[in-house]
Amino acid sequence: MSTVSLTNQDPNVQTVLKGHHKPITCISFNPNGQQFASSSEDQNIMIWTKWCEEQIGPSYQFSGHQDAVTCLDYASNCKLLASSSKDHTVRLWVPTILGKCKEFKAHTSAVNSVNFSPDSFKLLTGSNDKSLKLWDVETQQFITSFLGHTHWVRSAKFSSLGNLIASCSDDRTVRLWDSINGDLVHIFKGSKGSPNNISMHLNNSTLAVAMDTGTVRIYDMKNFKLLQHYSLHNNTTCVDWHPRANYLLCSGEDSKLSIIDVMEGRPLYTLSDNSPIKCCKFSFDGDFFACGGLDKSVIVWKTNFIE
Repeated sequence: MSTVSLTNQDPNVQTVLKGHHKPITCISFNPNGQQFASSSEDQNIMIWTKWCEEQIGPSYQFSGHQDAVTCLDYASNCKLLASSSKDHTVRLWVPTILGKCKEFKAHTSAVNSVNFSPDSFKLLTGSNDKSLKLWDVETQQFITSFLGHTHWVRSAKFSSLGNLIASCSDDRTVRLWDSINGDLVHIFKGSKGSPNNISMHLNNSTLAVAMDTGTVRIYDMKNFKLLQHYSLHNNTTCVDWHPRANYLLCSGEDSKLSIIDVMEGRPLYTLSDNSPIKCCKFSFDGDFFACGGLDKSVIVWKTNFIE
């Protein structure tokens, strides 16, 4: 992993993007660096092209879900964008202006999470029906379930190597699974409150968890230990690792963003928005990040980190 350091310039807003009519629920950047997507409770997905200062490109909208869109994820091969919805379905979109898609009913209740495997061949979903499911991307055929959570599954992600799956639930647990044989590897529990969101570090051994108590917890996935604990927000809604450094981006319902330097064990920045923030995400090159929430707009920031 390359070394990234700070400049003497704080992160700054590049642009504010408007197009949704209800709160933003998720943001995902295309690995090709040419576009990113946002989803909303308005049942739509917006695709944004170019977001640097005055170089904002055209945007277009994908419609089809019959209820709020809850989560988005681009495949690593850049060929598909997955979306999940409270309408119990998952859609696989070709991220071009035509917006062709395939739809399948994934669960018996709201689907809260979608995540492609690192090789783009499989898709992981998590739902209010308390289950995680694995799907074949090409055929949309069901592969297997991961059962054990006793309440709604909020977020589920593959590790960078694809050998592990992490999930979090309103049952107040974070669980690690073997993605190959489906075995439960470990349960992280004992924390106050419920986890809202998780993010897996590219080192394949570190897991960040956003808690509704306003804290962020960082776990060692190999030794199953709590490494760090931060009290940042009144309700931490989302976490995301910088792709090339040990910086962690966090958002909260207190209308603030935080960037933590995990190596130094301290928050570096606290950035303010105008309304509660529901989601945040770094771009794949780490030069930008975006956030969205109750004010229906997407704000794109420049990190001002240097290599």
